[in-house]
Amino acid sequence: MSERARQAALVALVALVAFLPFLRGTLAGACFYFRDLSLYFFPLRRLALERLRAGELALWNPYVHEGVPLSLPALGYLPDLLGALSPGEPFLTLLLSLHVPLGAVFFLVLAQGLGLRREAACGGALVYALGGFFLSTLNLYVYVQAAAWAPLVVLTLVRVLRGDLGPRPVAAAALSLAVALTTTGVEIVGQAVVAGLVLGMGVRRPGAAVARLGAGLALGVALAAPVLVLVAGQVEGSARGHGFAPDVVLAHSLHPFALVQTVVGSLFGNPANLANEWWGENFFPRGFPYVLSLYLGAAVLALAAAGLLERRPPSGRLLLLLVAALVLSLGRWGALGPLLAELPALRAFRFPVKAFFSVHLSVALLAGLGLHALADGRGLTRLARVAGALGLSLVALPLLPLVAPDATARFALAFLPPRFTPLARATLLDRVLGDAATGGALALVVALLTLAALARRIQPTRAAWLVVSVVAVDLLRTGAGLNPMVSRRFYEPSAELEAHLPLLRGGRVYTCPIESSPAFHAGRAARGRDHEVWSFAVLLETLSPAFNVPLRVPTALSPDLTMLVSTERVLSPEESSCAALPQLLPRLRAAGVITVLSLDPLEHEDLAPLFAAAPVRTQPVAIHAYALRAPLPRFGLSGPGNVTAIRESANRLDLVVDAERASSLVVRDAWDPGWTARIDGAPVELEPARHRLLELPAGRHHVSLSYVPRRLALASLGCAIALVVVAGLARRRG
Repeated sequence: MSERARQAALVALVALVAFLPFLRGTLAGACFYFRDLSLYFFPLRRLALERLRAGELALWNPYVHEGVPLSLPALGYLPDLLGALSPGEPFLTLLLSLHVPLGAVFFLVLAQGLGLRREAACGGALVYALGGFFLSTLNLYVYVQAAAWAPLVVLTLVRVLRGDLGPRPVAAAALSLAVALTTTGVEIVGQAVVAGLVLGMGVRRPGAAVARLGAGLALGVALAAPVLVLVAGQVEGSARGHGFAPDVVLAHSLHPFALVQTVVGSLFGNPANLANEWWGENFFPRGFPYVLSLYLGAAVLALAAAGLLERRPPSGRLLLLLVAALVLSLGRWGALGPLLAELPALRAFRFPVKAFFSVHLSVALLAGLGLHALADGRGLTRLARVAGALGLSLVALPLLPLVAPDATARFALAFLPPRFTPLARATLLDRVLGDAATGGALALVVALLTLAALARRIQPTRAAWLVVSVVAVDLLRTGAGLNPMVSRRFYEPSAELEAHLPLLRGGRVYTCPIESSPAFHAGRAARGRDHEVWSFAVLLETLSPAFNVPLRVPTALSPDLTMLVSTERVLSPEESSCAALPQLLPRLRAAGVITVLSLDPLEHEDLAPLFAAAPVRTQPVAIHAYALRAPLPRFGLSGPGNVTAIRESANRLDLVVDAERASSLVVRDAWDPGWTARIDGAPVELEPARHRLLELPAGRHHVSLSYVPRRLALASLGCAIALVVVAGLARRRG
């Protein structure tokens, strides 16, 4: 077999193994649904892609918060453009899941670029792609996309700093950085850049290296400028733009005890069924952790320790990166609190646990170094000792209840939530300890294989491949269920909702938040083991944003999960509760709401019952719809006359206005600096207010409102210039 064929086979093997957690579901046409995938990612992607198929690049989303900029257009992150082939949840699920094998392949290229053998590069790639952190980023959508490209960013920056291959590495670095930035997972991309700098530092000509690095970074940012401008436009005036409060920044800090999850996958719940089998409330009071799993496994940690102890470059730099990232990820339990006080700029980012990406990347590379040493027949005794010690420690854990029953009972009482009975606590603790023992047993297998190589019973190369297999089995065992799927029919509205959609599309809808609904909590308790999927179905049937977007029902004043919307167009949890209707209804009128949906019956003189629906999927709860009396029209004149919409798309609104006298026209859609207006073809000023306001003379007029984000044209020009420069660099050989 030729060298090229061997490499192709290795790439195919790595990609296939990395895709195994999603193979069955995607073949069946199933869809992801957990977390923001169904609440945010899929609805907005469908809007952008469906408009693209209709010939329009959607830059504005008119269906939530009275209208907001669409920061992730279909052409922003180029791989998303493939979704236009079939802009439905099954195909979008496939595209997203393919980023896991893509990340594995790019890590394989990185590891081989750093000089690792095939066995080592393959093992490191599987650790990277199948480790708990990477698999958990899939339900955080843009972060799995960024993490997939991160190894390529690291490798291209290392080559730029080395400067031994001419100008082409600068072009490659710019392209890889640009693609990664267009995912908008900037926290992951930033860590990849830092990793590239750490691994590439120490060159002989630092001045030239810095110049090349600056050129690559600047070109990469310029290439991604159109998407970055869209995101920056959203950030301005939002909670993110003003900087988060320290407690918001430090939310989802990594609890030190959570590091145990790196060797015990089921520490806080069943990885294959976290929605129904979760017992980590004592450590994650906000609910599920932001990153569901940190699992790497005792076998991987043993390999990483062996790689570190080999002291082969770049092990020392990886240790430095790992320790720094670990301290940051600890957040409130580390050094981040004082840093926030000294560096307010850090308040633009949330959730310190994201820094664990660098820990994950470093461990994967160190594990590759350990496998490289094993395949070369070096450090075998050291690896056998580390793997054996870790394995025996974990295998012995199930003996704790027998050896120290009182201490074990006290630990279980503090570790598990109080809702569990003593018997349930003992049962769950046995499960956790049993899972730890399973991981320990696999580490012992690694130790035995290493000893067999040491005794020359098997070749070191074969032992390395067998260890890679053990690692893959361990990671698949604990990670295959982290991203649950549902049938494609989950995203289809019920017949009851479908029948009422024409009525609901007549104006904005407000949905009473289900979290404050007594009926919701009673129904959730009654549903038992399927309560999580049921909850998402209730969100869809009540048109809770952004489930309403694919159904084309506009909404207003819903809570803002992104913290990217102006505070005047969102409600706090206390304000949004329908238990305070007298204070809430005037704000709904001002937002152009005409219909209120609630899981609980509502009584108020300004609410007229419309219908009650009880789809099978939401039982035992029903959905009550009410018409808001005397709603404010979407288009209003301060004087006598009428307004007629003649054309509307995502980025444009055309009206015909008959005004009996000079009047003010209000369009109760959100104002944004990117909106411009013309009256009979002549440009006029839109007043900066919550809604779009302009002055009209008397008579019949054609009013056109159009949206183009500010600075988008300039950013596109910069992108075009950068693309020409990058193309020129890529063509040069010397």
